Amino acid sequence: MKKVMGLILLCLILTACSPDTPASDATIQPTEETLEVTLPSPTATPTSLPATPTLTILPNQPSYYYVGYSLPEADPLPFGEDFFTGSFHSAPVFSPDMKTIWWAGAYETTTIYTSHFEDEVWSDPVTIQLSDSIRQYRDPFISPDGQLFFFISPDNIPGISTAGKENIWMMQKEGDGWSEPQPLPQSINGLDLHWTVSVDTDYTLYFSAGEPGNKQIYTSQYIDGTYDDPVPLSEPVNSDAMEITPNIAPDGSYLLFSRFTLQNDNALMYISYATETGWTKPVKVDNVPYCISPIVSPDGKYVLYLSSPSSFGWRDTSFIEDLRP
Repeated sequence: MKKVMGLILLCLILTACSPDTPASDATIQPTEETLEVTLPSPTATPTSLPATPTLTILPNQPSYYYVGYSLPEADPLPFGEDFFTGSFHSAPVFSPDMKTIWWAGAYETTTIYTSHFEDEVWSDPVTIQLSDSIRQYRDPFISPDGQLFFFISPDNIPGISTAGKENIWMMQKEGDGWSEPQPLPQSINGLDLHWTVSVDTDYTLYFSAGEPGNKQIYTSQYIDGTYDDPVPLSEPVNSDAMEITPNIAPDGSYLLFSRFTLQNDNALMYISYATETGWTKPVKVDNVPYCISPIVSPDGKYVLYLSSPSSFGWRDTSFIEDLRP
């Protein structure tokens, strides 16, 4: 019961702010324009993932690629506070070339926004609609090679009535657009899912699922063009607390996630490292007092996260090596 009450408290905190929060005159507000993504014909819809994933090598990027702000060091700073407005459900994710960014509005909005870096400036944010058959979108994530785009939607899976349950969908890169979204296998979507997902360069999937008040981190291997049955990570990653919003390193060497306990009103950032004998005991990143949805930038230099329901924070990733056993 305490864990259930803890989850209710966390949800109330995260949904307390409206995405229509007033901003200063200098703030860029998301427009009502909707970006229509060009989709292939149904006969061109892929039936499997790419057979040989490759990682895009990202060159050093100037600071203005990060929405035009001074770069942080070990001490966290606000991220994009004059650009992003309203309330949010997950941290921003960049394309591998750092020229497109996506982020999710507050939980109840079921909206994903995007902006593009064009002519040395970031475009005004617009909402995206990825399919004529899907109207609700949450929590985008793009694979390290930029070939796969994942999101969560409470819309029904065709042929399966899920009554508003969240499910993971995936699109494959096709030219300048994306394929028609496909739901992941029911061995995954049959679970009680919530919040962000991530994949490494082998497309191994990490996500949080479980009973209300007892979310844990699961993983699913990409084998022969599809996802295998998911399994929960063992201790010490999963615990009596709630483990949510996992972000796996591209090479699978470490795992960032948020942990929420009844002893602390805030979800906090933790990191665990992959070893030959399993995952190490998670270590808390001490100078991040609130963290939901930690996501490392494509160049590996910074971690972005929700620092409150209506703000993003970021800091450098020096702690990844500093805390490594």
